[in-house]
Amino acid sequence: MSYHDLSESTLSPEERQAEAMKIADMLMYSLSSMTKKEKEFVLLMGSKGVSVSVKQLYWMRDLLAKY
Repeated sequence: MSYHDLSESTLSPEERQAEAMKIADMLMYSLSSMTKKEKEFVLLMGSKGVSVSVKQLYWMRDLLAKY
């Protein structure tokens, strides 16, 4: 996985949450291929009302690229 500069994000908390939820929806078909930790993370990030950090969003993007 590639390194992401965490200071580069200009997304608001609401935009990060919306993107994480969108990615989680796309990853639902790949849950059976994921590790337990990845699966739990995707399910959490797909939940409404969860605060998504920049680091978490980048992990979601990495998972989308992986699966």
